[in-house]
Order: sequence, then structure tokens, then C-alpha cells
Amino acid sequence: MKKALNMWTLTGFEYLGKPSVEEIVESAGDLGYDGVEFCFDEVLLHPDKIDKTTRKRYVDAVASRNLVFSSVATGIFWKYNLGSPNEKVRRKATEFVEKGLKLAGDLGAKVLLVVPAVGSVDIPYEKLYALSQKSLKECSKWAEEYGVIIGVENVWNKFLYSPLEFKRFIQDLNHGLIRAYLDVGNVLNLGYPEHWIDLLGDLITMVHVKDFDLKVGSIQGFRHLLQGSMDWKSVMGRLRDVGYDGFLVVECPPEFYPDLKKPKYPEDGLRAAKDNAEALNRIFSEIPP
Repeated sequence: MKKALNMWTLTGFEYLGKPSVEEIVESAGDLGYDGVEFCFDEVLLHPDKIDKTTRKRYVDAVASRNLVFSSVATGIFWKYNLGSPNEKVRRKATEFVEKGLKLAGDLGAKVLLVVPAVGSVDIPYEKLYALSQKSLKECSKWAEEYGVIIGVENVWNKFLYSPLEFKRFIQDLNHGLIRAYLDVGNVLNLGYPEHWIDLLGDLITMVHVKDFDLKVGSIQGFRHLLQGSMDWKSVMGRLRDVGYDGFLVVECPPEFYPDLKKPKYPEDGLRAAKDNAEALNRIFSEIPP
């Protein structure tokens, strides 16, 4: 398995332009990461604002450090719900899936992270399920066109909280380019990552790593690696058992330090990237190949 750095670890969840993408790549290389997860948004890193020349510059930047873009992520699908009954909202969401897939293809990334839907008391669950599936099926043609996998991520979205249901959701889509983007940290307060790994098996295309403090038990419980309740030896063992040998993508922004009220950038972002690189090295060293 290889280490990748999600950009939000350095920048926080709201990208303000500093450090630049090239500087993030430099830091990832300096800290021993093998890849970078590019994070686009609806503001400074809107796909429409990243032209061909800029995309090539980013690719050249990772190549110069012998890195790759492991994947592309975004928070946009919390705003534009792929399972919304509002057709305009769903159309906007699928447009961003297409933009994200093209961006990923241009960057040489193999996976686009997608939040499949966001639950709401106003949307019947079975309708949310059906509309999300409809949206993703529509998007599969772009996955084929750009040669990029749609990685459906498990998040705190009041949807697909059982590993059996999550697996069935992907199997029902029945498309080789729609697979699972497993976030082991997102599971921990709701269940056991080991169950998800065992059940999803070779459907797993990418893995987010973060820790979680079960004593907190709320959104404030997310932690940096080795600072929470995760049994990393067990989780790593199960990943190896199912044959996963891809990237472990660190998604651990400075906000995960429980004593840090107002992070400073880039200092605290660099600290987070460094601390988690060292933690992953420890995790790798303690688990036999």
C-alpha cells in the first residue's frame, strides 16, 4: 500500500489559495508521500477555472517529484445532492460528476470520490436510493469516456449506513467503473471497519484514512492517525487479506487536533501532513507485509 495526501490536510476544508497546488505537491514529496488527492471546489479550484495549461502544470509538478495524483475529491455533492427529487439540483450534481471525471482524467488520477446522496426527512428513503442510482447510472458514460472510476464514499449522510446495504447499492449499479471509496474513519462511530472491508473486498478502489475518538462520539471526534480509537493493526490486516494494495489517502486537516481552536495556514497544515505521514510509517512498520 502507498501513502497519499488529501489536499485538505494541508489547507483545511476551505481552500483559500495558499499554499498553491504546486507547494502542496512539494510538501507531499518532502514528507514521503507517494501521491496527492486533488480537491476541487466551486470557488478557486472550480474545474471550469482550471484550464488545460494549468492542468498540465499540475501534472508536471507531481511528475517532477515522482508522485502521482492518486484521486480527485470534492465536497460539492453535499450541496448538489445526487439523490435530490429536484431535477435541477440533480442535473447540477451530475454536471459536476462529469467535470470531476474529466479533471481526474486530465490529472492522471484513477478515481473520483462521489458522495452518492444526502438523506433528508423530506425525501423518502427508497426514493433517495432510486434517484441516486439513476444519477450514477447516467454518469457511468462519462466514467467510460474519461477512463476514471467513480468511487462511492461512505460518509455521515444518513444513507447507506450498513455495509451490506452499501455493497448491494454498488452491486445494483452493476458497472465496473462504479466502486467503493472506503473511509475507515467514517465507519468507526457507526460500526466496524473490519466488517466493511470483509464485505466490500475487491469492490474497494480507494481508502481514506483518519482516526476517531469513540469517547467523543460526535462530529468533533475525528482525530489524526493513532490519536483515536482505531485498531490499525486489525484494519490493515483486513485490507491486506482482501488484497487491497492501493493508496491510503490521509484526510486529516488541522481541525482534527482537539486543542487547536483556530488553525494557522500553512503552519498547522504542514504539521498535520507531517504527523500523519509519520503515523502511517509507524502503522506500516508494525503490520507485517
